[in-house]
This record gives sequence, structure tokens and C-alpha cells, in this order.
Amino acid sequence: QIAADEEVIRSASSYLWNEVLPSITSEVRSNSNHHAPVDGRALTDFLHQRGVNCRYMGRLASLAREEEAKDEKSENEIAKSSSKKKLERRIMPLYWLELLECEMVARAAKHVLDRYLTQNGGAAASQPARTISSFLSSIMSSAEESAAETEVRLMKENCDKSVTLDEDISSLSLCDVGRNGDAATPPLRGRKEVWKDIEDEVGVRFRYVLSLYNKSKETEKSSRALLMPLLRRVCQRSGIRLAGKNYKIGSKGLCSTGPHATIATFPISPVDILDILPMIRHAGASSNDGGFVPCNPAPSAGASSVVPHLHILLPDAKAAYEAAQVHLHGRSMHQALELVQDATSLYQRVVDTALHVRVSKCLDLTAVILFQARELELASANAGRALAVAVQIGGFDCHEAVSAHTTLSHILFNSNNLKSGVKHLRASMYLMELLSGPRYVELSNLYHKLGTVYHEIGNVINALRFYQEASTRKNQDRVVEGMLAKTSANILAALGQYKAAFETEKRSFSIFRWTLGEENDLTKASAKTLKQLMTMVVEQGAHLVEEDTQRRKKEAADAIADAIQADEDAEEQQRKKKKKKSKKKKNN
Repeated sequence: QIAADEEVIRSASSYLWNEVLPSITSEVRSNSNHHAPVDGRALTDFLHQRGVNCRYMGRLASLAREEEAKDEKSENEIAKSSSKKKLERRIMPLYWLELLECEMVARAAKHVLDRYLTQNGGAAASQPARTISSFLSSIMSSAEESAAETEVRLMKENCDKSVTLDEDISSLSLCDVGRNGDAATPPLRGRKEVWKDIEDEVGVRFRYVLSLYNKSKETEKSSRALLMPLLRRVCQRSGIRLAGKNYKIGSKGLCSTGPHATIATFPISPVDILDILPMIRHAGASSNDGGFVPCNPAPSAGASSVVPHLHILLPDAKAAYEAAQVHLHGRSMHQALELVQDATSLYQRVVDTALHVRVSKCLDLTAVILFQARELELASANAGRALAVAVQIGGFDCHEAVSAHTTLSHILFNSNNLKSGVKHLRASMYLMELLSGPRYVELSNLYHKLGTVYHEIGNVINALRFYQEASTRKNQDRVVEGMLAKTSANILAALGQYKAAFETEKRSFSIFRWTLGEENDLTKASAKTLKQLMTMVVEQGAHLVEEDTQRRKKEAADAIADAIQADEDAEEQQRKKKKKKSKKKKNN
């Protein structure tokens, strides 16, 4: 029986490793889900919905690196040879590997920091703010500052903002911790030691070697490490609250100082640590962060309380919600609306409040149903309520708020409320870049959409800027990338910049040619446009040459006329002088 059970487990593990995980990678590459996870919490839900434990993120990251290498190899082969081999239409989104490594580092950092605080009987916990600020500064910096560099930095900042006095340090220290308070506080660790511990922890927990973080200076300019999303996730998973300010992350930092030093760590100092909340596993919490929720202090009672947003198991409400989605896809709007309203009512009666994630999802689905039924005013109202509930629950930067902003902007655009629609679309784009970095898969499409809005109202300059920005964001679909280049070329041609339009259309033609083939209609149309632009460039060049020739002739004629006028003026002056001299002689 034991041997049979082992064989079943071995078979299931093999199926997961060789079938399920590659299928997830293929799903991300093809973007068949249309709801790409935007941060670590959404990534956790994404994997759990497919029955995959987060410890397999290392395997997913390895598969993502293989796909990126395959895309790069294909592009290099096409660039070097003149073969007729086609490129795949969809590429592996770069953000997927970045998100996976960011989440792995955040999870490993939580355990490393916990080990630092509890070592030697918890001696480091006597100064938790200094320990945590040093740890975060190590993660957010590119290298360790030298003594001379620290002195120069402090002089530039006038010292008063970067030096912490003894009384400030002592006010952040705790008494009676670590071996009854008699343990000596250990020195703070340097950046290399911190990153070595994190990399070892990633290797142990995920069987993976980091490829984006803690790289040498040679690759610093092209680094894809997501520092701001990483700082956010480390604080979320460790219960750390930071002061809201503009941190100089990604530069050299000061991480290791003595236990009695008055110089604060950089870029995050001890005074930036506002609070450290214990993370408690709660049975009713959702599984986004493994069921852990922060223990918030209750200001009125003076005690601590755990207030998670309960993970409610309501089969009736879940069935009604899923049935509403089915009816929505079947275009049965009336039945879908009734079912989703029933689900919303059930959730609200159980939790006795509208502030619940499931209620937010029900409101979002209600807005979509009403939008499909062309009840735009009611749809925007429900979308606004869904956004308000999501922000109230998870904060303005939760992944539910990103989806709610996008849905609301789409409804407002269709209601011809362009001003509010642009506001919510820009908010979703800002949050996407904050949570997932500049290479998030949806950013290119949203910049394209924003450019289209400006193009339709006749603001071609701003439209061109958004189209060009969308092109720099590396769209996952090569055909869409070609269409972006083509649209930019059309606007440049309309503005009379034929040379720039030709170069942009040339890029579009290359994409269509290597992706769709030379016989495709888009490729033929692009080739025709390329010839027209070439003719316009030649004509514009000849016209510019003619204008330049005429300008030079005019300048030469003006120079000759000026010279003649100068000679005449000189002769006139000579005649006047002679007359004066002759008058003087007569008078004498």
C-alpha cells in the first residue's frame, strides 16, 4: 500500500511539474486569461486557483527565462539572416519573470528578517527600527556607500535631515527584550551579507537562483529588478509601516552602522519606520498572503485586535455569482442581474457590512451587466461603489482597485464623460506601474487606448506622445506593436514629418513581414504606404533643397546690396568731408 501511495504521489508530482506548470506559462504567454496578476497577492490567487502551491514559483521563473531566451534567439536569427522563417505573434511578457522573482525575494526576505530579529535570544529586537531600516536599505540599494561618499551626501543634505541624534535612537529602542534585556545589541549587517542570506533562502524554498536582483554594476543600467514593488511586498508580508516620502532607492546606501552610531541608515532611516505589526494567521482570512493578517491596535480599548476580511464560504452566493456570469456570457441580462443582486444580498447579510471583497466583486459584475444592457448611468454608479469598497478594504493600491478603475474608465468613456474616464484610466495605469513595474503587460494597451481618445478629439500631438510611449512598453502582441508604429507614422505624416514617418512605417513593415509574412494584407498595405512616404520624403527633400537654394541666393543678393549700399554711404561721407574742408579753406 505504501508503494502504491508513493507511485500515486510520484505520478501527481510529475503531472504538476511537466504538464500543469508549463501550461500556466503557455497561458501567460498567450494571455488567454485576460486578467494578468498585477502584484504578489494577485499572483498568489492566480496560482491557488490552478491548484499550484507558491513554492513552485521557482519552476515557473525558470520556464519564463527559457521562453524569454527563445524569443531573443528568434529575433537575433531573423536580424542576422534573410530567411523567410516567421516569428511567433505573441512573446513572453517580461513582467512575468520580474513579478515571480519579486514575490520570491519578498517571501524569503520575511524569513531572513525574522531570523535577524530572533537571533541571540532576540537581542536585535531591542532596536527593531534600526534593524529593519538597515535590512530594507540593503534591499533597496545598489551598493554600500564608502565613508567619503556618506560624508559628501550628508553635506549635500545639510546633515540635519540625515543624522539622527542619540536621544532619537534611544527613543526607538525597547527595554527588557532579548535575554531579559542583558544581551548586547549585535552590529547591523552589511548589504552583501543580507543579500547572501536572501539568495540562500530563495534557493532553499524555491530551488531557484535569482537572475534580476543583486546584479553587478555592469548590468545596473539594464536592470529589471522591481525595487518599489519589492519594498511594498516586503512591508506587507512583514507587517512594516513606512512613512510616506520619496525614497532614493536604487542608488548606493548606508546599511551597516555600529549599535551606538548617530548616522542613520540610507535610503531608509530608523525614523521612517512608523510601526511594526505582528502578522497573525487567522482562520477566517483570505489566502492571499497565506492567511496572515496584521494585528491592528485598537485605539479605543488600548488592546490589539485582529480584523481580517473573512473568507466566507457561502455555496448559495457562490453559485448565484457563477450563474450570473454564465447568463452574462449568454446575453441574458435580466437573469444575470437578478442572480448577482441575490449574491450581493447574501454576502451582505452574512458579514453584516458592504465592506467585503466578495461584495466588491458582485458590484463590479453588476456594473458590467448594466453596461452591457446600456444602462450607463446605473453601471457607472455601481462601478464607483465597487471602487469605493475595494479601496476601503485593501487601500488605494490593492489589485481590486486597479480592476475597478479600469472598469469605471471604460464605462465613462462610453458615456462620453472623457474627463472622468481619462482620470480613472490614468489612475489604473499609475497603480499598474507601481505594483508591477514599467513592463506590465497591460500598460502598452492602455497607453494605446489613451492615445486613441486624444486622437479622436483632434489632439494629435498628445495622441502621438501616448502612441510613442505605448511602443516603448513592448507589447506582448507583435501585430499590435506593428499597428502602433503604423498609427504613429500616419500622425507624423499628417504633421509633415515625412522622414520620421518613413522610419516608423519601416519598423511597422518589418514587424508585419516577419510575423505575418509578405503575402498578408497588412504587410502589403504597409509596403504601399512605405513607397508613398518615400516619394513624399524625396519631394520634401527636393523642396527643402530648392528653398535652401533660393534662401542662399536671396542672402547673397542681400549681401551684395548691403555692400553696394555701404560703398555708397562711404562715398557720401567722403564727399561731405571734402565739402567741409573746402568751406574751411575759403573762410581762412
